[in-house]
Amino acid sequence: MVVRRLQAVGLVLGPVIFAASPFFWVDGHYGVNGGMLIALSMVPWVYGLIGQYERLRERIPVVAGIWLLLLLIGMFGSIAFGLQGFFEGVFGLHDQVALARFDDYPPQSLLVLWLPGPAFPLSLLVFGVLLLWTRMSPWWVAALICLAAVAFPLGRVLRLEWVAYLVDLLVIIPFAHLAWSAWHRTESRS
Repeated sequence: MVVRRLQAVGLVLGPVIFAASPFFWVDGHYGVNGGMLIALSMVPWVYGLIGQYERLRERIPVVAGIWLLLLLIGMFGSIAFGLQGFFEGVFGLHDQVALARFDDYPPQSLLVLWLPGPAFPLSLLVFGVLLLWTRMSPWWVAALICLAAVAFPLGRVLRLEWVAYLVDLLVIIPFAHLAWSAWHRTESRS
């Protein structure tokens, strides 16, 4: 019961910590604090999503397992981008110099940033589709997760703060509902 409640808390805490990151952007870059928040947010968020994986696994075990792998790759990519922003800030590289340096390491950059980075929003999109398909949540929760997953790159890649705020709000709302539902499922089992 304690684990399920902690997972429910993670479903809210992760997206809220992540949503705080744009408030600390420095000239459109994550910076030390924003990067740290992105990296740290993945731990509770993915922990909460593992609880959702357990529910999905009961209905669609193979698909749920593939989604979990995609989620973990996405978590790695999000942490890598968060740390990239953190180290940019630490070393005072708030321009295109830091990203240009990745061109010197194409295979490594591809494996550490460019492939796993998009995997997290893709995992959210797949998660929303799976929720819709299995009817494990209200349709509007699944739809908001899908919408947020598609819009997610706009705020992060284009570095438009207002878009990032809006998308983050789109993420918090359905995940808060999932957390509330998970918390109450735990109460009903005790």
